[in-house]
Amino acid sequence: MTIGLANLITLSRLVIIPFLIYTIQHDYYIISGALVLFAVFTDWLDGIVARQMNDVTQHGKLLDPAVDKIFTISILAAFIEKHYISTYPLFLIVTREMLVTWLRSVMVNRGIVVSAGFYGKLKTTLQMVSIFLFAINLWLAGYIILWLSIIVAYISAVPYFKQFYKEKAWISN
Repeated sequence: MTIGLANLITLSRLVIIPFLIYTIQHDYYIISGALVLFAVFTDWLDGIVARQMNDVTQHGKLLDPAVDKIFTISILAAFIEKHYISTYPLFLIVTREMLVTWLRSVMVNRGIVVSAGFYGKLKTTLQMVSIFLFAINLWLAGYIILWLSIIVAYISAVPYFKQFYKEKAWISN
């Protein structure tokens, strides 16, 4: 199996995580901000490249959100270490992500696909904005946007729960 360019771009976000954590730990705000902007750019670019090169794959559809979650959780953990945030926001984010991932997995196994909607994309955007603000040492603004992203995250989870209930996806075949 070969890895397409879009998936390589996605994987580049994984590669920068340790460097971003290092820059956060050492208060290199400009470099941290630049690395976050790079991550945001690659998240936007990988989808465009996949569509333009007709290389949209099931692997890519699963890899991109997985890398987004790893990125977000890892970087927020670094901000916990810096005392920018407490563990509560990270707990709420991880809990929502794991529940939605579980719901989606159960439904996919039953042939039901629930795509990310507007609020899911808004959640990701707000999380990236908050991470950028933390990275450039605007922690109060980052904190406010982070809590807003958590509210939007739980709103964006509602369609998954509704579909799960509507389809009675918990009933085994």
